[in-house]
Amino acid sequence: MGEFVIAVLIVSVLWVMWDVIKLILGERYREEQILESCEPGREKMERYAESFRQLAGTFRNMPSRKEKFSEEDIEEIFGEVQRKVCSFCPGWDHCWEKNCARTYREAYGLLQEIEEQGTGEQAPFLEICSCGTSFLAAMKESFRVAKLNLMWSNRLLENREAVAEQLYGTAGIMEAAASLTYEVRPVDAGLEKQMDIKLRMHGIVMREMWDVRKDADRLELFITMRSSRKGRCISTREIAGVVSEVCSRKMVPEKDSRSIINHEYSTVLFLAEPEYIMLNGVARVTKDGEMVSGDSFSMFRRENGQMIMSLSDGMGSGTCACRESETVIELLEQFLHAGFSKETAVHMIHSTMMLQNSNQMFSTVDLCMVDLYTGECEMMKIGASTTFLKRKDWVESVSSTSLPIGFLQKLDYESAKKKLEPGDFVIMVSDGVLDALPHRKAEEIIQDIILEQDTRNAQEMAREILTRVLLYQKCCAKDDMTVLVGGLWRN
Repeated sequence: MGEFVIAVLIVSVLWVMWDVIKLILGERYREEQILESCEPGREKMERYAESFRQLAGTFRNMPSRKEKFSEEDIEEIFGEVQRKVCSFCPGWDHCWEKNCARTYREAYGLLQEIEEQGTGEQAPFLEICSCGTSFLAAMKESFRVAKLNLMWSNRLLENREAVAEQLYGTAGIMEAAASLTYEVRPVDAGLEKQMDIKLRMHGIVMREMWDVRKDADRLELFITMRSSRKGRCISTREIAGVVSEVCSRKMVPEKDSRSIINHEYSTVLFLAEPEYIMLNGVARVTKDGEMVSGDSFSMFRRENGQMIMSLSDGMGSGTCACRESETVIELLEQFLHAGFSKETAVHMIHSTMMLQNSNQMFSTVDLCMVDLYTGECEMMKIGASTTFLKRKDWVESVSSTSLPIGFLQKLDYESAKKKLEPGDFVIMVSDGVLDALPHRKAEEIIQDIILEQDTRNAQEMAREILTRVLLYQKCCAKDDMTVLVGGLWRN
């Protein structure tokens, strides 16, 4: 009897060991499968990205901008004047054969005087030239054409640089997509088994589950599933409760995912709920006499748990300023939604404005990105006004001296990182708000106004700040004024 029990125990142990071996080998096989399936796609995306980078390098290696005429340009100007005037003059041999060096020197002096003074009528060369009046007129016309050609040549070079920026941005997003593809991996077999059992208990059949975790705090699960029988529909909110129970943390369905699971297989992305939430408010007034504001803004949350606040002030006021700032905000929102980094997004917007900036219109960009998992706040300013951070009992300011977007060929921006705590507020204002206050003490005054705010409501705070500022102008808005407020709280 004892031998039989021992034999049964040995067989049981061997059976359990066999199950464990199968589990380990199966897990390794699944990992190898997913790596093999992702690797070709990743390599192809990286090759595409490298091709775009090389193409961008080709554009950047083209001739650089010219600030003055080259020797070839000057020779072409002189040649044109010779063809139009000197070729018909009886003194050709005397000027361009016997005294060629002196003629070149005198003609070059005349060209310099035309460039510096615009007239050239006092040049000594005209006194010794028998066709002085015609020579001066031809030189002025040739100079005007050459100057125009130089301007358009530089504009074309600027456009090439803008195209290069677009290509570099495209390469960057391709590399990011390739990296994301490579990060997809199967979840732990034990977790998957537990998830399968729990979902079946709630009438859900799970086919696959993949982990796209980017770091320890941001669990992201793709689950392919369907309801267990026809005619039954289950909300993804209800399923999220099951997923949260298995993962031991709050999980929510991605915002744009399906809301209902039916009998057909569907894939839903579940995200770890962020540690914080941000509540926003806005207050704005239009410049007196204008129908629309030249300020545009946007507030939205990205898939990666970042809260975005952006503000753009178009040059001037009215319809044209509104159109420019709206374009900047719309492009910024689209690029960030698509997954571009903030640096790539603003570079692509800048290059776009440089390509179409025939009317010399410029806009500021004020961007604030708050990570709702960590509370870290990243700010980027391009010609924007000061941003204020209201802490518990003090106010911090973040200023910028950069120029508006589209103003210079090379993008000029400033960035800063700050850590926010629950109860902190971010206050962004357009330049019309600070311009309404006494110039030398504008920041000090608005800091005092912000510090006096004891409300926890972001909308009320924005409205109260704008009201207090308007009192300094007797409730008359001399410029478009916008105040954005975001308050960080524990979720």
